Amino acid sequence: MRNHTKRTKFIFYKMNRTDKDNLTTAWLFKIACIFWLTVKLIGWRMWTTYRLFPTAPVFENLDRIPPVVHTALFILSFLLVLLLLFTKNKFVLAGTLFVEICMCLLDQNRWQPYEYQCLFIIFIFLVNNNKPTFIIASFTVVLVFTDFYSGLGKLNGSFLRTFWSPVILKTFLGVPLNISREHYLYYSGYFLGFFELITGAILMFSKTQKVAAKALILMHLFILVLLGPWGLNYNTVVWPWNIAMIMYLYIIFLKRDAGTFILKPVFKGWNKLVIIAWGILPALHFIGYWDGFLSASVYSGKSPKMIICIQDVSKCKQLQVFCKNYGNKFCDGKKNIELQDWAINETNVIPNPEIRVYKILQKKLEKQYPSAGLQFHIY
Repeated sequence: MRNHTKRTKFIFYKMNRTDKDNLTTAWLFKIACIFWLTVKLIGWRMWTTYRLFPTAPVFENLDRIPPVVHTALFILSFLLVLLLLFTKNKFVLAGTLFVEICMCLLDQNRWQPYEYQCLFIIFIFLVNNNKPTFIIASFTVVLVFTDFYSGLGKLNGSFLRTFWSPVILKTFLGVPLNISREHYLYYSGYFLGFFELITGAILMFSKTQKVAAKALILMHLFILVLLGPWGLNYNTVVWPWNIAMIMYLYIIFLKRDAGTFILKPVFKGWNKLVIIAWGILPALHFIGYWDGFLSASVYSGKSPKMIICIQDVSKCKQLQVFCKNYGNKFCDGKKNIELQDWAINETNVIPNPEIRVYKILQKKLEKQYPSAGLQFHIY
């Protein structure tokens, strides 16, 4: 009788744990869908061709796909994600994954870090149907390596020169230029990278995950203040991403019981692909064999940029709205367009900062405006 009672208690505890994990995964999924729908609405032009900013398909032949197909795929993807709010049917999950991959093949500028993350969230739920422990373990891997590689990517001199000193110290905090150049303040920018790297790493361990989660939530709140309307008011499409990251961290590491994370499920079945895509492949970015945006390299200062110098603006009147009147070291006083600013102003989305993508855009713009005397500089 005593053994039967103990067994009953054990079974009840297991069911209780499973019920809690099912509730956790349900919340994670709904938040991911709401976030995904939000960023699609904010950056809708990047998912269609109702824009001047060129597309950069994976294969040149995909340029023959008519614009209406881009729009139809976008509407279909939006409706599928909306449907996922009410069902996690495997056919809807698979359909969503297929449509999103098709859209990303049509334009590499859609290879955004948050898009990559959402694709894998759908994949995790698809291959782990009714396995909440597996879902939470794989979800945790995505969060851990997002912050780990994001922090690692900031440990370079370009981050200090292009983001820490001019953007955070001077523009956001209002630190005078002569003070921001002091060694103790200038090199303290590396603390941000180390902070994100270390907290991301210790998020993996049950004894430190609550502390790490709280620290990362504070970091994402800081990013929201920095980039939000109270700060730089820039790159609006990443605002909901930071809100989603805060909610993921809270639900998995603070709302759940401490010490319940089990790593073993991520090495089983299709979950191995999550480890490869998030734990291994991003390391190849540091030797030039994997995209920065697919390696959580955001605001690292390392990404190449492109400036377009314009000899005759009258030959590309459509682009005048994106032109800057002041010169730079490349254009000798001519009007110019910074590709990143153009994309942000027209689509609310930063272009994929890979040289191969820039080369595709350059080829298209030279063909479209042959008499404008366009000159392209990647730096």
